[in-house]
Amino acid sequence: MGAKKFQLKTFIDNENEVFHVARTTINSKDDLQIHDHDYAEIFWIKAGNGIHLINDQEVQLHKGSLCMIRPHDKHTFKLDQSQESLVVTNIAFYEESLNTYRERYFSNDNAYFWSKDDLPFLIQLSSDQLNELSTITDQLISQPRDYIHLDYLMINIFRMVISAREQQTHIPHWLAYALNNYNTPKQFQAGSSGFVALTERTVDHVNRTLQKHLKQTLTETVIKARLQYASQQLIMTNSSIKSICYDCGFESISYFYRLFRKYTGYTPMEFRKKNHKVF
Repeated sequence: MGAKKFQLKTFIDNENEVFHVARTTINSKDDLQIHDHDYAEIFWIKAGNGIHLINDQEVQLHKGSLCMIRPHDKHTFKLDQSQESLVVTNIAFYEESLNTYRERYFSNDNAYFWSKDDLPFLIQLSSDQLNELSTITDQLISQPRDYIHLDYLMINIFRMVISAREQQTHIPHWLAYALNNYNTPKQFQAGSSGFVALTERTVDHVNRTLQKHLKQTLTETVIKARLQYASQQLIMTNSSIKSICYDCGFESISYFYRLFRKYTGYTPMEFRKKNHKVF
């Protein structure tokens, strides 16, 4: 069976609307129908894990995955082996708007919607970026679906994607996902195993990939993530340094102090005093 052609006019409520926004929870074990469409689409994963069936290939999707679908792309979604539900937010808009965005912002760029690759552009948003994008989209739900609100949304998406792209240049999608989501006390207390579990790869493969792309080992990556979290907690909370130390997975306070000073140039107490100010 060939791909079905979806048309934007079947989703919008009146002729004055220029885009459609929807949030869908996919929880069926059955695959959805393969389709292409007469419009451009951006989707991102708000929650869950799954598989993107795209142009006869399968691509893993995680929370924070954002993809820019070109009109000719043939795609759908299915759940992965965990059968966890997949929460997808979609923005669909007319192809003519792509020409405007390219002329205005990306005249010399062949990425994003204008990529000639077999697979469409895909990037991993950080937790903060995902939360920001979700908030912006929630605010638009009750607003007119006009060009002002479409442009507002797209400018924010392009801003986030450009920032994420600069940080993740040439980094595999699965590694970007792990780097962005290794950020909780439970993961830190699991140590390197907590990071590797997010990648769904072997320890050796993760180590080789980190050294190739970031010039650092798995151990160094884990330590940096822990210390970044510690820095945020020192600035944003009144938690005790001892509590922060243990939340970051360090069993020795003296070792935590030594590493923190090595990476920041300050002791935790000095760092908090310097940055934790009320204006």
